Amino acid sequence: MVSSRIMAACDVAVVGGYPPAPGPATAATLAAVRRAWSTGATVRVVSYRPGAADLVVPVVGPLAGRRLDQVRRHYQCPERVVLVLQYGAPFSDRAPAAQMATAAGLVLALRHFAHAEVVVGEDPEVLPPVLWALALVASRFSAASPELAEQLRKRYRLISKRVEVDTVDAYPLVANGTSPSSWGVFDPSVLRSLTVVETSPISLTQRLRERAGSSRVTAVRRLRGR
Repeated sequence: MVSSRIMAACDVAVVGGYPPAPGPATAATLAAVRRAWSTGATVRVVSYRPGAADLVVPVVGPLAGRRLDQVRRHYQCPERVVLVLQYGAPFSDRAPAAQMATAAGLVLALRHFAHAEVVVGEDPEVLPPVLWALALVASRFSAASPELAEQLRKRYRLISKRVEVDTVDAYPLVANGTSPSSWGVFDPSVLRSLTVVETSPISLTQRLRERAGSSRVTAVRRLRGR
């Protein structure tokens, strides 16, 4: 009997910061990719921001879980995922309610994978229950350095045995030969002030026209129904 299951486009989907974005989270993502490669797995990288990744998806904010599930379906449901946490992603909103909503969505999405790994590339500075939820749902929960692992244990009161350590190679903050004036949004100093804002690709005028057209259709249907 032939299986009806569609073959996944990859073995592992890695979601995180990726070159040329600077910082420790990028180093953690690169290390996760190399670990997967070392097992012979095929990998697809999904980045929070435009760069060298295979796919760019803003897996951030309260819709992070939905977008992560879209990534899963886009790659035909791979069994494994690695989610790399950093400051501002996927927890882009500092409001407690938004953090909890983001965590809830991610927990649901991660459960759709047979093996879900969460890597903390840098302290995301979130509410403790948020990190607890991800640590509990993850098949593997790790930090990018022994120092970070200890910081997470103390700050978030995580159980020591649940936080593994994957020491990563440092990733340069900027490419060789570049000057501060050319760094733009990849300047390390802007990371904590960078805000992700989603805008509709449809203009306001077009949206108003579509809404007016929808209202006319509704009014005609009501008249015909009388």
